[in-house]
Amino acid sequence: MPDPEPGATVLLVDDHPLLRRGLAALLGLEGWVGRVVEAGTVRDGAALGAVEAADVAVVDLGLPDGSGVDLVRALRRTPGCPVLVLTMTREDAVVRECLAAGATGYVLKDSPPDTVVRAARTVLDGGLVLGPQVAAALAGPPPATLPPPLDRLSPTEVRLLALLSAGLSNGQIAARMGVAEKTVRNRVSRILDLVGARDRVQAALLARDHGLRVPGDG
Repeated sequence: MPDPEPGATVLLVDDHPLLRRGLAALLGLEGWVGRVVEAGTVRDGAALGAVEAADVAVVDLGLPDGSGVDLVRALRRTPGCPVLVLTMTREDAVVRECLAAGATGYVLKDSPPDTVVRAARTVLDGGLVLGPQVAAALAGPPPATLPPPLDRLSPTEVRLLALLSAGLSNGQIAARMGVAEKTVRNRVSRILDLVGARDRVQAALLARDHGLRVPGDG
């Protein structure tokens, strides 16, 4: 495979500095990489993507100031910046949401390092790449349409509401979804507004009344 034009700028967005720096070091060994710029939030990632004219972005979903899916949408508005999602979240609904937002790659953080580097290169070259554990997201049927008011929620918010209705705390939900606890708190507040619930209990009862369950549970 011939190298793309030399000096590709790679944007890494993750709130864990150790992970960012490790991946930046790996990418720095690649001949097609000119430089790597780093951010730890949705806001900084969107700003750097535009200011630094990033050629490809590697984005985590669990960011402290919002959803990585929102960042994917923002970066896709930047001409010539394809996005690879690198996350711990493997739910099919979330994979679909990221692809619908414009991501052209989705791999898990427990993938071998060379798999992540190759995925970034493939996305830069205009290809579509899915890690082996998440490829089934495209093969399966699309998720069923939910009744109002749950139809106002994104797939990620539906997943969170299902976990909430199962009695999980914010900390437990954060661990299951691979995001920061602050992110869960912010999303819970948004969900309450969207479905018109006054508190977590009412939201949980609403979810159970509509048969919303955590995938794979019972």
